[in-house]
Amino acid sequence: MPRKARYLYKAAPKPVKLDKKEKNKILAIVEEEIAKTTKLKKDIVRINILAGRIYLYSEWELKGEGPFIGDLKTGDMIEEKYARITIFDKEYKNCTLDWQRHNDQWITIEKGSLKHCIKEAEEDPRFHSIGD
Repeated sequence: MPRKARYLYKAAPKPVKLDKKEKNKILAIVEEEIAKTTKLKKDIVRINILAGRIYLYSEWELKGEGPFIGDLKTGDMIEEKYARITIFDKEYKNCTLDWQRHNDQWITIEKGSLKHCIKEAEEDPRFHSIGD
């Protein structure tokens, strides 16, 4: 009889599954909290909710030409991921704020409620727009 596999470590917690109504409620909360801030209100251009995670996007303008810009013209806008908030419960009390490194890995910066994570994104110096 084959043995059942055992894992040495507990699996990482999974983000909560959200229906359309819950996503709309979260979107309203996030937009309201961002409207209260100064930096995020200026930097965030798009919010996307996928698989229990909130992705905040910023955009910046390409200036000049260089070897990495290629054929893009001056004035083109580039959109990039600014921050990610992962939600682990339906009360939005257990969340993590994540920052994306240059190699596309996400690093957890802060744990707390949804509103606390948004406030931390406003205050943490790792979150800034490239155009500044």
